[in-house]
Formats: sequence, structure tokens, C-alpha cells
Amino acid sequence: MKAIKSILAITLCTVMPLAATAQKVFDKGDRKADLTVGVGIVAYPDNSKVTFDQHLGMEWGIANFGDRFTLGLGFNVNNTYGGTLEGEVAGEYDYTYTRSSYGKVYRYSTKKWETFNDTKEIRREGVGTADADISREDINAQITVALHFSPMKRLDTYAKIGAGVGYMHWMVSNLHNEEGFKSADVNERNKNDMYDTTDRYKYNDLDHVEWSGFDSKVVPAISVYVGATYMLTDRWGIDAQAGLISANLKGSKKGYPNSYSVFAVGTSYRF
Repeated sequence: MKAIKSILAITLCTVMPLAATAQKVFDKGDRKADLTVGVGIVAYPDNSKVTFDQHLGMEWGIANFGDRFTLGLGFNVNNTYGGTLEGEVAGEYDYTYTRSSYGKVYRYSTKKWETFNDTKEIRREGVGTADADISREDINAQITVALHFSPMKRLDTYAKIGAGVGYMHWMVSNLHNEEGFKSADVNERNKNDMYDTTDRYKYNDLDHVEWSGFDSKVVPAISVYVGATYMLTDRWGIDAQAGLISANLKGSKKGYPNSYSVFAVGTSYRF
């Protein structure tokens, strides 16, 4: 019993001075900017895929609670890229291209050469398929509220929530095994004793294709996470975040899996 009392007394003697001398790392009136990078996922139904994420945040201290708690108000802008799948895509095209024909022809009726220069618009439409890499690039902007706690000198810990609007965007790349698409680049001259003509035109169906099922979409965005900032100097610190740092949430339409940012590290600057 005496040993326990001695341990408690030593602990109190150690902790109380630290608590008394601890200062808020993030205080009312402070401003702080964070720039972090990290990882996340696109939550496909069968197999989630990893994303590379970037986060920019700004925050203002607006109120104090007790000796070491501060309420912060700010905003975050978040970007995620990746979640790449391999699969078949299908699309359709409908466009026009210009065909030019010019030159000269010999007319027996007049015994003279006549020049001409014709231009016409030609329409191409159709459907096709291809194998491709399918990736996601999402962005969102959120208003955030955070509660900061300074457990020791130079260390700021916080819990943050946010809500805003996001944008889901699909990217189709690395096309191969294409079917139903054509292209041409023609600059052809034909010449004999009776004519000297040139045909010029260029088109590529893949430059005008719209892939089915990959329309961009505006969605709700949220965040709920914790973080910690250790100040290396009075201005600069290192920051780590974990939890639901950013999430773009799908609507009712199928084929738009959620994207989640779950961990990030970076730098913090206090104004």
C-alpha cells in the first residue's frame, strides 16, 4: 500500500508540472495550413483498389475551452487518383470531318485545264469496344470543424469532421484490342495526262468516342478523422492524419463506388 502511494505521489509530482506549463500549440486567433499526401481506396464491390491522395487544408482557431482545448473552423480541398481496373469498355462516336479535294483537270470541250477546290463535311458514326485501364480521379471541397488538444509542449492533437461537395471522374487509358473504330490520315495526289488532283482528310474515331457508363458525377463528400501535429519550430511542423480523411459518396446510380482517403502525412505551417 505504501509502495502504491509512493508511485502515485511520484506520478503526480511529474505530471502536474507538465500540465501546468503546457501551452496550446493551436490557440484562438491562430491560423494553420496543412499540406499532406497519403493513400486511400476506391471501394469496388469485388476488389478495392488503392489511390494516391493529396490534401490541402486551412484552419482558424475561433474559441478556447479550458487550458488546452481550442475549437477550429476551416476548409479542406482533397484529390484522389488511382483505383485502376482493367476491363472492357464500350462507346459510341458521332462527328464530322472535313475532306478537301483540289487540283486541275483537262477539258476536251474547251481544250483547256480547269482548276477546282472542293470541301465537304463527312459524318462518321458508330459503336466500338476495347480493353482498357479504367481509373478514377476524385476531388472535393469541405467545410471542417475540429477540436484541438495540446497534451504537451509542441504537440497538437485534434479530431475533425467535415462536409461538402465532391466530383467523381473516370479516365479510360491504355486502349488495346479495339474493335469498331477506324482512323485515317490521307494526303494523296493522283496525276496523269488528263488530271492532277489531291485528296486530303484526317479522322480518328477514338478522338470522339464517349464511353458508356463513365459519366462524371457530382456527389456528397464527408470526413471524420483524427490527427496530430508536432511543431519543429514556431511555424513549421509535421502532420499525420488517420481515419476518414476524405470520402466521395456515390449516388443512386450503379457503377459509382465510393472513394475513401484513410491515411496521410505532410507538413503544417502556423501563421
